[in-house]
Amino acid sequence: MPATPIEYLLELEHASFPVHVRDPELIQAIATLKALGCVEADISPPLDLRSSFRNYESAVVVKITSEGITELALAYG
Repeated sequence: MPATPIEYLLELEHASFPVHVRDPELIQAIATLKALGCVEADISPPLDLRSSFRNYESAVVVKITSEGITELALAYG
């Protein structure tokens, strides 16, 4: 389990897209990465910041954006 969203982004860099996720902790990391513009992703049900991440059923990461690639380069060279 990645410790931070950027570590999860590093894992996603080597994934085959789309990536389907059901783990609440990973959905939270995806929501953070999406908010930062690092990934394109759909979260179900739609993201509501008043809800607990435990209420989310799934997320589908479609791709890493150019911003995400830049963040990886800054973090890991």
